[in-house]
Amino acid sequence: MGRNSYPQGQIDDMETSTVQELVTSLKQLHDRGKPETDEEIKQRIDEYFSFCQQSSIRPGIESLCMALHISRTTLFNWNNGTGCSERCQELIQSAKSFIAAYIEQALLSGKVSPPSGIFLMKKRLSYKDTVSIEESIPNKEEKHVLTASELPRLGELTKGTGKIAAQLPRLRDELQE
Repeated sequence: MGRNSYPQGQIDDMETSTVQELVTSLKQLHDRGKPETDEEIKQRIDEYFSFCQQSSIRPGIESLCMALHISRTTLFNWNNGTGCSERCQELIQSAKSFIAAYIEQALLSGKVSPPSGIFLMKKRLSYKDTVSIEESIPNKEEKHVLTASELPRLGELTKGTGKIAAQLPRLRDELQE
């Protein structure tokens, strides 16, 4: 099959045997149903990673959700402690950390291209590019805002009359700087 660089084309060009293997593995994950207790969630997560180790499935957020029979929204909520016990939150955070470590190691070992790895870390694991902008301007006194009547007289400041300068001392200091 030809190499198609468009995302849909790459999926369309996948070997039939690869498609069959992936679908069979994903169906096995899906057919497990939803765990009900924290202990069942722990057991399912352990089984999920063992399953990934033995099959063609790579650890990821979507397949983890499938193994737990939950949506990504539920996983996000559980990760933040919403709608679950503290133990469940810890289990989800630990599973996500494992997936992050897997992606990181695949990226660092050159098995995943840097742009793809960065994309996966940002989109699937909530990594972000952040820039810290700190205010470097020293705090100065409040500035006087000129009124409409003061604007025409502003030119007198530069002539050195002093009359307006007494009314607008801060402005005079700034003009001299």
